[in-house]
Amino acid sequence: MILISIAVVLTLIGSLVYVRYDSRKQVGINYYRQWSKYYVKKQNKKTAYINSQPTARNPVSISEGHGYGMLICALGGENGIVANEEFEKLNNYYLKHRIASTALMSWKQTIYKNKVQAEANNATDGDLYIAYSLIKASNVWPQERAKYLKEATAILNDILKYNYNPQLKMLTVGNWANEGSKFYNMMRTSDVVPQQFDAFYKLTGNKKWLEIKRSMLGYLSKLSMQSKTGLIPDFAWVTKSQVKSVAPNTVASKYDGDYYYNACRIPYNLAQANDKLSKEILNKMMNFFMKRNKVYAGYYLDGKVIDRHKSETFGAPLLDAAINHPRKYDKLFQQEKFLVMKPLVKTNYYEAALITLVAVQVDKILN
Repeated sequence: MILISIAVVLTLIGSLVYVRYDSRKQVGINYYRQWSKYYVKKQNKKTAYINSQPTARNPVSISEGHGYGMLICALGGENGIVANEEFEKLNNYYLKHRIASTALMSWKQTIYKNKVQAEANNATDGDLYIAYSLIKASNVWPQERAKYLKEATAILNDILKYNYNPQLKMLTVGNWANEGSKFYNMMRTSDVVPQQFDAFYKLTGNKKWLEIKRSMLGYLSKLSMQSKTGLIPDFAWVTKSQVKSVAPNTVASKYDGDYYYNACRIPYNLAQANDKLSKEILNKMMNFFMKRNKVYAGYYLDGKVIDRHKSETFGAPLLDAAINHPRKYDKLFQQEKFLVMKPLVKTNYYEAALITLVAVQVDKILN
């Protein structure tokens, strides 16, 4: 149970009192149902995927979105609003779309009239969330515990086999960024998930996960200290002596070296952790946003705005951090609470997933 002040709880209840979706007035179930309706697509009675491009002619599933979907279901299961059957449908889809001879999920699948064309590479962030969701699900549905933990262990073993740089003790961005690739030393900063790393160590007993946590948090801290804002870029180059932002268009966009659509997840990742370094990195970043009256769609590391339109994708992780740290970030809570006071967006799976993750956490507070 998240510790939260009575004042913040009363404010939250008052803010969300309009919700009338069911007799329990649960925010989480309201958003889960919207999210499921818009983004979860059933292939058959036993299999479903997350459609990351709901407006496209052919549906597209990506492992990142699938991992978020499985985590939403597992967290919803903790609150009693999601049945094991719904989680199993997503899990079955993951199992059917692993890369040959591995437990890692194909990072992208395009569905043509229910026939799937899958990519042969993985993306580390997707597999991290799938493994973590399986661990969470094992506690929610104990009848499946052994199965889910076996699957999670297999994923974690293959991440260390295919997505790990042992010299730098960090995760690479995917199996394609191998030792022979120029991207072997590149870190996706949103792959730093300290709470998950702890869970992975607890499951496997492999101390590499604690080493990965220490080293990757250390790299994140160095990036944080390089600016007054504490903002962190989407991607960074790492060596044993330094860490620095990548140049524009290194891998995904001209904003690869800025606080953009990958790094915006960092407040959510750090807010779940209890270690000192995670809190320090988060606090510096949150202090930057505490001085702003709006959250825009991307920032240069010096704090200048990239795209001057208010962004719920960037706001949702900040709201989550504010909920996890009551009183300290109450101003941001008051500013961004509207995110769970309006209908869920129908055409942006990423924004919808981040908001739904916040909403299912709100349920824990209200209950």
